Amino acid sequence: MSSSSTFRQAIRRLKPEKRLAGLAYRDRSVLTFLTGWRPPFPNFLLDTTVYIDTLQNRLPDEAEVALRSSISWHSSVTEAELAAAVGQLDPADPRSANHIERITESIDRRTQHRILSPDREIWREAGILAGMLARLQNYEKDDRRKALNDALIFLTAVKHGCAVLTRNVKEFDLLLQLNGTGQVVFYDQTP
Repeated sequence: MSSSSTFRQAIRRLKPEKRLAGLAYRDRSVLTFLTGWRPPFPNFLLDTTVYIDTLQNRLPDEAEVALRSSISWHSSVTEAELAAAVGQLDPADPRSANHIERITESIDRRTQHRILSPDREIWREAGILAGMLARLQNYEKDDRRKALNDALIFLTAVKHGCAVLTRNVKEFDLLLQLNGTGQVVFYDQTP
C-alpha cells in the first residue's frame, strides 16, 4: 500500500472535516485512573510527565507499583522533550548542572530495546490530530507543539499495543475523544 493511500485512510478514519466544534473535557469519572488498580497492568508507554514526576520525587505510590509490575516502554519523543528541558535551563543558575545530570541519567538508564520511535505513518496521523486540536481548541503556537508531541506518543502506544501512562489529563482526554482506539491510564501527581 502506498504512503499516499495510508494517509488517505487516516483522513477518512479521523474525519477532520466533520469536527467543527471545540471539544469539552470529560468528567474524570469516565477516564481510567491508576487509583485502585492492581496487577496485571498493561504494557505502558511512559509520557514525559512520568519522568518529570520521578525526577521531582512526586510520582505517586500507585504509579511506582504499576511501573514495577508492568513492562515499561520509552519514547524517543519523551527523550527529545527532556533534552529540550536541558537546553532551556539557565547556565548561570547553580542548580542547572544538577538538573542536567539527573535528566542525563534518566535518559541513559533507558535500554535501547525498550525505546519506541514514531514512524512515518505515526508522524502523519499525529500531524492530523495535532492540527485538529489546534483548530478545535484554538491553541497558541506553543500548545500546538505540545499537542504534536502528545499525539506522537499516543499513536506510538496505539501502534505497539501499549497504554500511555500520564498525568496529562487534558491533552490525552482530547486525543482519546478524537481517536478512541488508544488506551490511556492517568495518575495524579503527589503534592
